[in-house]
Amino acid sequence: MADQKQDKLLLQLPMIFTRGQVLFPISEVTGIDAGREATINAIKTAYNREDKHLIVTAQKVYTSASPTLDEVYNIATLVKIVGYHERSAYTTIEVLPLGRVKIHEGVLSKDGWMGVIEPLEDIHESPEDEKALASDLSEFLEESSSLFYQAPSEAVKKITSGVLSPGELADYVGEFIINVTEQKQLILEELDVAKRLQLVLDTLSGSDAQDTVRSIASSLSKKIKEDADAKRVEEEDDDYEELDTTEEILNKLNSNPYPKNIKRRVKREMRRLGGNDNDRSRALDYIDWLLKIPYWQKTEDNNDIENVKKVLDEDHYGLEDPKKRIVEYIAVKKMTNDSNTPIICFYGEPGTGKTSLAKSIARALNRKLVKSSLGGVDDEAKIRGFLRTYVGAQPGMIIQSMKRAGSINPVFVLDEVDKLSVSGHGDPSSALLEVLDPEQNTEFVDHYIEEPYDLSNVMFIATANYIENIPPALRDRLELIHLPPYTEDEKIHIALEHLVVRQIKAHGLEEYGIEFTREAVIEIIGHYTLEAGVRGLDKAIASIMRKLSVEILTNKNPSFKIGVKEVRNYLGDELVRSNRKQSEDKVGVVTGMAVVGGVGGDILPIEVTTQVPGSGKVSVTGNLKDLMKESGTIAMAHVRSFAKDYGIDSKIFDRINIHIHFPDAAPKDGNSAGIAMAVGIISALTGRKVNKDVAMTGEVSLMGNALMIGGVREKLTGALRAGMKKTLIPRQNERDLKKLPKEVKDKLEIVVIDTVEDAIKHALTEEVVINNDIITLTKIVQQEHDDSAKTLA
Repeated sequence: MADQKQDKLLLQLPMIFTRGQVLFPISEVTGIDAGREATINAIKTAYNREDKHLIVTAQKVYTSASPTLDEVYNIATLVKIVGYHERSAYTTIEVLPLGRVKIHEGVLSKDGWMGVIEPLEDIHESPEDEKALASDLSEFLEESSSLFYQAPSEAVKKITSGVLSPGELADYVGEFIINVTEQKQLILEELDVAKRLQLVLDTLSGSDAQDTVRSIASSLSKKIKEDADAKRVEEEDDDYEELDTTEEILNKLNSNPYPKNIKRRVKREMRRLGGNDNDRSRALDYIDWLLKIPYWQKTEDNNDIENVKKVLDEDHYGLEDPKKRIVEYIAVKKMTNDSNTPIICFYGEPGTGKTSLAKSIARALNRKLVKSSLGGVDDEAKIRGFLRTYVGAQPGMIIQSMKRAGSINPVFVLDEVDKLSVSGHGDPSSALLEVLDPEQNTEFVDHYIEEPYDLSNVMFIATANYIENIPPALRDRLELIHLPPYTEDEKIHIALEHLVVRQIKAHGLEEYGIEFTREAVIEIIGHYTLEAGVRGLDKAIASIMRKLSVEILTNKNPSFKIGVKEVRNYLGDELVRSNRKQSEDKVGVVTGMAVVGGVGGDILPIEVTTQVPGSGKVSVTGNLKDLMKESGTIAMAHVRSFAKDYGIDSKIFDRINIHIHFPDAAPKDGNSAGIAMAVGIISALTGRKVNKDVAMTGEVSLMGNALMIGGVREKLTGALRAGMKKTLIPRQNERDLKKLPKEVKDKLEIVVIDTVEDAIKHALTEEVVINNDIITLTKIVQQEHDDSAKTLA
């Protein structure tokens, strides 16, 4: 070790002492004027050396004419003389600084001062901190351009260009911007680059943090202080106290385990507090956000599987598949102890329990719950936050919600994710990609906060009504769990066990022993609501409670046992259903099944008529989209191709028009009504009536095959609700029957079919209504055919 140190020592290198001039090892030639004899002799000695090396250090006492070695700084700069000019009274040299050195010994001789020195190297303990501090320093200099007024333009270009390394940046600023000798020397002596940068920042902003606190605190006017005190709201939780003095900010910063980058950011922002009232207010708002976002606070998860099951069953009736999936997720999390969680998306019709299920998950896991509605959000900045350059800027809804949660592991509900919009302000769904991607959300950056924030501990749960409206890239990141429409039996249980109890409590009627009969709930479901969920049912029960409250307060002695009679009395006229089951069997009137937005499944009446004479035209009407019209064309093509199999004369098709109409005004799309349209066409042409108790669904092919469709559960539930007794579905959908509620299986006859011919066997009756126009046309066509045959013969 001693040998290594000996190798580094440069013995008897000429040395000069300057008055107030500290040189930094930068690639800039600097001039030095020398007038003292010892200084001129040392310069001549150095200039005569082959390497022209010289040691330059500053003296501690400016006025000392002949300083000793103890009166100069022992950290100096090694330079190379690149220019030498003798004047009449003094000597001028140009030098190029080469590096830092430490002076161990010094001797004054006839050749001037000779020093024994050791070269020094920069220390790089934390390269990441160096980059961050260099960025802070550059930003500070941009905001304080007046500091450059004495610096040469070339030096300013280098400082602001971003080409300098962190160590070079600190040295350039020390050389050209800082003017106090003692401050320059402190920067020169600091070998750790990160600490050197921090020292430069502290020097530019007021020496050190404590001096900054005192200077800023003393500059606060009484008026600002009084206004801040007047606005302060006393809260028990210290997290909600306003931070209006730098002492409070530093105390909170130092007494809590904030991340290093946040501490550094807050200290940098504190330098703005000495500005005008507007700058101070904006800086305080920003610091307040930085310090109140949770970084280490978290709740302890309750991963007890039995407790999770218990809470979910207490809060929700039915929903067996979603509950099972949630329990599986908790089990995997407990086994792996992994904080990364899949992004669950509950989707289904309104009122099916998506948001309330998320609340139950939070309660079961002992996590805090926050909710942000994305419906109508059309600006990316509402997700990522607004840039601080804008007046009134604030963080986006993600950071705002995390602040409300107060913990790093809440259950975060992104409600109505399918209702995001796109505008000229950007695509908010693209911003959500980073939020919901476990590979990226460990360093989510809000435009206002401007610092990475870890979202990996958050359990995100999205909700949607229609997943087809979710952008594909976003949908790919979601684990979709369907919440199907409730059956009537499930609604009855939910009403009696949850909704009635809750509404009685909400209206303060616990002491009156109010009781709803099962028949009363059935009456509300069947005649006053038309929905897939239970939101309308809840509103109807609340309406009854309000009217009951009025009668109690007006001494009308109401009955506290709510039956069918009371329901009709309180709710008035029944809800008129647009799609009712047919009252009788009719020719050409078929009942299809569809999934309707907001309702779930419902029946779909289809009317088919013929016009004679005609030209072979087929019309499909009723607010339909292209796919459904195309399905009608295919149904007609099949019937025409296989007319003989259905007892129809194929030659009449060129002489008639077929009109297929869907009376319901709601928009319709899809191909699942193909089988029903084919049956309707056959009924209209043969005169056979369609059974009013049969509903059907399925796509039809040109060969008459019944093909797979979607929404089987919803459609069959809707058919049962509408009073249908038998339903026909494609055989390819037979596997979907396993997921049907027991109530639907027990009350509804479900028949699987393979072809249109199978559907006819179940849907058409043997009763025939004579259509004289068709009979007459058939006879005419047959006669023309016979006459043509005779002519050819």
